[in-house]
Amino acid sequence: MDAITVQQTEAEHQMDLDFRLQIFPGSIKKAMANGNRDVVEAEEVPILKFGSSDLWNIDPRCIEVIPGYNVRVKNAKYYEKVEILKQNMMEFGFSKDSPLSVFVTDEGDGKTSFKLKRGHRRLEAVLAVIAAGKPIKTVPCIVVKDAISEQDLTEDLATGNSGDPLSSYENAIVCKRMSRWHPDDHAMIGLRLELWPSQVSDCLLLMNGPAEIANCVRDDLISFTHAIELLKEHGPKALDVIEQSLARSRAAGKTKLMPRFVPGKVIKKAVTAAAPAMKAAIDDIKKDKAFSQLSPENQQKLEAILEQFKKAEEAEAQLNAENPTDEPELNLNQAEV
Repeated sequence: MDAITVQQTEAEHQMDLDFRLQIFPGSIKKAMANGNRDVVEAEEVPILKFGSSDLWNIDPRCIEVIPGYNVRVKNAKYYEKVEILKQNMMEFGFSKDSPLSVFVTDEGDGKTSFKLKRGHRRLEAVLAVIAAGKPIKTVPCIVVKDAISEQDLTEDLATGNSGDPLSSYENAIVCKRMSRWHPDDHAMIGLRLELWPSQVSDCLLLMNGPAEIANCVRDDLISFTHAIELLKEHGPKALDVIEQSLARSRAAGKTKLMPRFVPGKVIKKAVTAAAPAMKAAIDDIKKDKAFSQLSPENQQKLEAILEQFKKAEEAEAQLNAENPTDEPELNLNQAEV
C-alpha cells in the first residue's frame, strides 16, 4: 500500500452512506463580529472583526468541517492534491480566485459557527501551511445564506466540483443520499446532480449491492464500469465472480482486477475470435454427405447455430441500410484483423 494511502474503515464507509445533518442558520453579522477570538493563540494579536470587500476574510482555523459530509475518498490521489495545494500556498499564499464556501450556523446560547460547504482540500492545505509556520491570517470566503438545507448540501457535492469532478464511486454515495428525497426517481436525481438517469441507475446498483463490491471500487481494486458490468451479468453471484477474479489477478502479480482474469473471459474471447472459422466449418459439415448420418439432435444443434449467425448478419445489414457508414459490414465468413 502507498505510504500516504489511508484505507477507509467499514465504519467510515457506513458513515458516508448514513450521513444526516440538521442545520439552524445563524447570523452572519454576529459571526463576523466575533472575529477569531475562539481560536487565537496566546501570543497572537486577535482579529476583533472579520472584514469584507467582495469576499469575507476569515481565519481558516475558525471554519469547521462537518464530519461525514465530504464524500471524497481519502486515498493517495486525495493527499497528493492536498500536498500540491500546500506547496503552492507555501510559495504564493492562498489564492483569492479560489475562495472557500462557508455558511453560518446557530449553535444556541448566542453562539455561531462557520461550517465549510465547499473547499475541503484547500482548507486542509492552508491549515497545514499555517502549522508549518507560514503566517496566513485569513482566507477569502463566500458566505452563503441560502441553499444550505441537507438536500442542497448533498446536491452541491456533485454540482459544485466541476473543476475536479467526483469519481464514479463518490457520485454513487451522493446518489444514494439523494434517494432519500427522490426514491426510485432516477431521472430527478440525475437532473439534480447533473447526471444521466442511466448513470444514477448504475450508481445505485453499486450502492444497493454487496458492500464488498462497493469497497473494491472505492479501493481501486476494480473499475466502477467493470463492477457494474459484472453486477448486471452475474447478479447475486457477482461478488463470488469478483473475488475469484481478484484472486486470479493477484496470482498473476496484479493489484487490480484485470478483465482477462474473470472466469470464462478467456473462453468467451476465444469463441468470439473463432466464430468465423466455426461458421465456415459448420457450413462445410452441412454440405458433407455424412451430415445426414448425424443424429437428428446434432443436426438441429448445428442448424440452430447457423441460424444465429444468419440472424446476426441480417440485423447488421438492416442497421447498415438504415444508417450508412464507411465501416465494413459484418462478415462472419472472415476473421477480424
